[in-house]
Amino acid sequence: MGGFDPDVIASWKEESGGNAGRGGVALVQAKPGSVRVDVYAHVGSMNGRQILSESNEQPGAAFRRSHSGRAFPLWLAKMLEFSGEEDPGHEDLWGDVRASIEAGRLDVETGGSGAIGFLVHMTRSTGAPGDPPDGGWFARDANSRVPKVFPLGLASEVEDPEIESFRDRLLGREDTESEPSVVASLVEIIEVWSGDPLKKVQGQPPPVVSPTDAYFLYWIAGFAAESPPRFELWVTPQGKCTPPASTAEFAVALKGSAVIAIGPSADAAGWSLWWAARAAATSLVGIPDGSTIDFAMAPRLEANPDANPAVGRAIYSGGVAGGRWQIDEASPQVTRETLDDALTFAREATKGRLRVRRAERAAFDQAVESYVMEPESIVWEGETIHLAEDDERTLLLLASAVFRVRFGGQWPVDVE
Repeated sequence: MGGFDPDVIASWKEESGGNAGRGGVALVQAKPGSVRVDVYAHVGSMNGRQILSESNEQPGAAFRRSHSGRAFPLWLAKMLEFSGEEDPGHEDLWGDVRASIEAGRLDVETGGSGAIGFLVHMTRSTGAPGDPPDGGWFARDANSRVPKVFPLGLASEVEDPEIESFRDRLLGREDTESEPSVVASLVEIIEVWSGDPLKKVQGQPPPVVSPTDAYFLYWIAGFAAESPPRFELWVTPQGKCTPPASTAEFAVALKGSAVIAIGPSADAAGWSLWWAARAAATSLVGIPDGSTIDFAMAPRLEANPDANPAVGRAIYSGGVAGGRWQIDEASPQVTRETLDDALTFAREATKGRLRVRRAERAAFDQAVESYVMEPESIVWEGETIHLAEDDERTLLLLASAVFRVRFGGQWPVDVE
């Protein structure tokens, strides 16, 4: 994997089930024995650029030395646009690349493309493998080599939006951003519900939330599951109610003559489902009193056939009174106290706060080790933590570990 981003591995697992290369990760079947692995970081990548700079020759100078008189590759011109000092003696050319080209002072291959950033060679080795470094991380300069000839790179077949935008600016084309397509259809969950039937929430009065905060219930299901579930939200209005418009995150459809159904597309996955649930809930404005709301979640079993079908599966139902949604029924059945506690947990997470009790500390610390690159970014205030810099994804990963300890007796949860 080139670089580290948890989303790369997460999307690979969710979209391919770990059986194919998707989303930046690929599997290679190798025969037993010793294999030599050479990893090439092209100068167009962040790693390769840094390595070349540390070898006492700047990228611009190295290109001019190796390819005198040749037009600069588009990817290299894009790189030097904001770092003209990496082309010593020619810094003034990069302040306005288009003007330099038009004045005949600079030649750039505007028909070029991006270059592949990483290349991995695997070859059979007859020698004994060396010992792995302490901690498992190889130093950047371990067995490093820098080629004498500046590498022009292998053209990538995947378009780089930043390079394409740079090309358009050089050629004077309009920089028009395409509008994201609107979701056309949603996944049905409520009509084909296969979980336990709805039962009255035990205890009075039932929990209430604003309809626009209904996504707290989705986040409860999301905390429980390694793979975020899908959702479907129904509004059966009592009186005049204008349905929200479909967006790039969710579709809106009419069921029969009255029910307004809202949900993501079938191919939505990962973090996009968390954000889609929030967007769908915040669209629920002006719901008349007397209306009913049903909110259901279900796991993406076709993408994760080995997943526990109970994890992330839940449905809630109730009426609207005084502009608030009263959650009268739920599946799995739950007490008012437990559901209120879970809603508070989710509400605090939306504000960037997480309370960690003593019994949950081991799970929290393990999550920090897995997901937080700089442990000092965790700020403690008594039993409550927040991140020094807002990072909602990281906070939700940490919250999931705590949630599964605290509420694992109420809702089925995935266990790492």
